[in-house]
Amino acid sequence: MFLSTRKCAGEQSFMLLFDVYKNRLFGYVLAITHSPYIAEEITQEVFLKLWLNRLELDKIDNPDAYIFAIARNKTLNYLRKANYDKKLLREIELTTADTLNNDVEERQAVSECDGLLEKAITQLSPQRKQVYRLSRKEGLNHVEIARQLNISRNTVKNHLVETLRFIRKYLHKNGILLLLAGLFSAFKNSL
Repeated sequence: MFLSTRKCAGEQSFMLLFDVYKNRLFGYVLAITHSPYIAEEITQEVFLKLWLNRLELDKIDNPDAYIFAIARNKTLNYLRKANYDKKLLREIELTTADTLNNDVEERQAVSECDGLLEKAITQLSPQRKQVYRLSRKEGLNHVEIARQLNISRNTVKNHLVETLRFIRKYLHKNGILLLLAGLFSAFKNSL
């Protein structure tokens, strides 16, 4: 019987506080946050906390100070979290922008390499050009290339060795190997 009487007194105390403070509390939080949505959310959180502690409400000497202290703390916590979220969002945006810039630079470097590689290939003899394309573009092995071109397997191997040597020198002469080494190094470090 004592518990049910105390429970009713707690619910009555809560309803009285709700009726007296709901508009004042909302206005207080709105003045700090400048957002009706946030003010409503925080006001509901304050009243939720009061509801959970409703059996203790009769023991509070200064309900005005108690309720507004809860509201102030919840509002400050919200603002701190929002500020942290903004900083986190800015960091993510900056990181993403850096990554996008790096991707653009890497794509440009790869495009330059592809262009120089194609220029190097155009300078090959017709047979070396054909052996290289069959090997690298079509993925044929030495035996398959030899059969298709009606040449020996060793000739295919020699053409590829000389072709790759020429391409390497050509790219080095045009500064691409250093660029590729830098890109490879940056790629390895990012893993």
